[in-house]
Amino acid sequence: MSITATELEILKIIKEKNGLISMKELSSKARYEIGYTYILCKSLSKHGCVGFFTYSSCRITAKGKSLVIEQERIKAAGSFII
Repeated sequence: MSITATELEILKIIKEKNGLISMKELSSKARYEIGYTYILCKSLSKHGCVGFFTYSSCRITAKGKSLVIEQERIKAAGSFII
């Protein structure tokens, strides 16, 4: 499974907000139109990374959290390469 950098950015924002966020707040923080933000969340939902709490809010799943943690670990390991 592969997700885009934009989808990863959305996951990171949701994770920072303790795993539950409204679409309005998410689109504001990501600086995307709310319709595009919803489409990104629907895509992440198909991958099992996000679940919809209600129509207007979503939550990160365990799979989504592990993806964000894995990407952070890879980024941290890459910064120490000389």
